[in-house]
Amino acid sequence: MALILFAFWVILNGRLTWEIAWIGALITALGMLFLCACCDWSLRREGGLYRSVPLLIGYAFTVIVEIVKANLKLCRVVYRGTPDPVVRAIPTALTTRMARMVLANSITLTPGTITLACREGELVIHCLTPDMADGLDDTVFERKLRRIEEALHG
Repeated sequence: MALILFAFWVILNGRLTWEIAWIGALITALGMLFLCACCDWSLRREGGLYRSVPLLIGYAFTVIVEIVKANLKLCRVVYRGTPDPVVRAIPTALTTRMARMVLANSITLTPGTITLACREGELVIHCLTPDMADGLDDTVFERKLRRIEEALHG
């Protein structure tokens, strides 16, 4: 968060000099003190955020790959005219609401699947074919999100 605040300061100034850098560092330090005191932020969470950046980039790449694969599957289903819709409740081991929301949105982004409900320990998903529903029990999305949760929350 400190790097994000400092980068935001530099962007707002439009240039980087020693004077702007020192003032930016001071304002960033004050902003971090405010976050730690009032917003339940800590240096431990700050480290977890930086450790999770490569995982977040990897997750975004995985979502793109899965979207392409699902598009190819969906094209086969549409051109063959063989949709067989099914609704399944899939259990999830994710602990945070944010991770469950990201998982639900990632599933909805992949063609042929829509998340209907996101409950505490499960997601209710509509799939265009039973084959699409079979792979949702332990998705690559959930495995990567678990790793990100561990990096952020320990």
